[in-house]
Amino acid sequence: MPAPAPVLNRLSWDEYYLAGAAWAATRADCTRAQVGAVLVSRDHRVSVGYNGLPAGIPGCASAGNCPRGRLSADECAPDSNYANCAANHAEYNAITRARPEDLPGATLYVTRRPCPQCITLIRSAGIARVVTPPPFNV
Repeated sequence: MPAPAPVLNRLSWDEYYLAGAAWAATRADCTRAQVGAVLVSRDHRVSVGYNGLPAGIPGCASAGNCPRGRLSADECAPDSNYANCAANHAEYNAITRARPEDLPGATLYVTRRPCPQCITLIRSAGIARVVTPPPFNV
């Protein structure tokens, strides 16, 4: 009698793309939070983003260029107003690197809950679904 086939513990698509977002976050140079995002449209990865200062500007961690990053958690609570954040957020980078026709109905996978400004951008782009690690799904 042949041996039974091995059982594979495959990730769900949501877990798979969230793992991709976590991988993208490793490129972030923010001193407060490393965030990654993966945009998926019609079952294909469209673009990837991570948070950091715009290209050509020395980064938060390497050059201390972020006003928010120079503040303690007491001076600037996590998820407080992002007006003092100099970085482009991961969601912004993933969305702006996608083709406009790939945005409506797409799913955005992000390693943490988007800030209010990014939520506005996500809605404006027509993205249908945002997936974050539990318990933060938006």
